[in-house]
Amino acid sequence: MRRLRLVIPAALALAAALALPAGAPAPAEARVGGRPPPFVLPAAAGGPTSAPFRMGDHLGQRPVAILFWATWCQPCQQELPFYESLYQRYREQGLRVVAISMDSQATIMRAGPNARRLNVTFDVVTDVDTRVTTQLNPRRAAPFSIWVDRAGRIVREQEGFSPAEQNAVAQGIAELVGR
Repeated sequence: MRRLRLVIPAALALAAALALPAGAPAPAEARVGGRPPPFVLPAAAGGPTSAPFRMGDHLGQRPVAILFWATWCQPCQQELPFYESLYQRYREQGLRVVAISMDSQATIMRAGPNARRLNVTFDVVTDVDTRVTTQLNPRRAAPFSIWVDRAGRIVREQEGFSPAEQNAVAQGIAELVGR
């Protein structure tokens, strides 16, 4: 039994060492209190913006609301326009909103036009290879929102969206922007 205890930790340490190349940064701690990774994602084709979204440009600079959504998600169709109203209200105070589409290769071309149909003007990006989604939203919930404060820390995660929550979300965003 004693030998087994020594072998398992050694095997785990070896596996961990192989998972990250020498000198590679440790993965971001993507939960409340942690920091999101400084990801870069391409704009959704046909969407409201055309430049890639670079999270690293905003970390430690301004508050960011990250929204995970998909074209097939009905609550997302309500959440995006609501966040657009908050974005319009607080963008002059630095609020950034980015909607990360989790659509598959088969439906990703609908993401940009869908966002435009919903009158969204904030960044809408795609994550077809699910690299960012896997780090920040491993359950692949939609909708799923993450709020990052001006210091670059995740201060809120929320799965789902209901119009009944709008007042609480609006108050929370106001507080996030005021920090």
